[in-house]
Amino acid sequence: MILIGRFLSPFVRRSATVLNLLGLEYEQREVATAEDADLIKEFNPLGRVPALALDDNTIIDSHAIIDYALEKVGTMQTLLARAGAPRQRTLYLSSVATGVMEKGVASAYEKTQRPEEYFYAPYRDKLRTQVADGLSHLDDQLGDEAWFGGLGPDLADVNAVVAYDFVNIIAPSVIADAKLNNLTRLSALANEQPAFQSTRWQG
Repeated sequence: MILIGRFLSPFVRRSATVLNLLGLEYEQREVATAEDADLIKEFNPLGRVPALALDDNTIIDSHAIIDYALEKVGTMQTLLARAGAPRQRTLYLSSVATGVMEKGVASAYEKTQRPEEYFYAPYRDKLRTQVADGLSHLDDQLGDEAWFGGLGPDLADVNAVVAYDFVNIIAPSVIADAKLNNLTRLSALANEQPAFQSTRWQG
């Protein structure tokens, strides 16, 4: 398997972290959408990352990559319950976290991609508010627990940590203003584990 994309992308990082936690080996091709669009289009016609190149096909979008990884491991995996309230809660928390990622990416693009003469401050402020509100909700939901997953990380932990760490790169003032003590603790705990530490952006 070859994972296309670099870890600055939260969607690439969450895919890689899940692969790591499940013990699935892969190679990585570190490419960026801005500089390597033509190469990425060889794997995804939309020119987006991540993509996971297999021997016989390619999987695009982090949701599909994670679904493939969970299915490949089967009943041995502990990242997502098979049914019931635990599964729904993990998916709910993961959806909040991936929403934070999406709004964070949009906020970053407003700063790095939009010409200054077209900059619209109210829209960027709205994105930052959505990011802060999403992270604050995750912080409240975690409370005093070590992990969302109980004794160890589950899919909600992966997404929450990746979202938190990404926002801390692109908009550290959002993290500081929101006073996310529980997520700060979760990030520190998770990034001590090789599965998370090895995917942390070092650029």
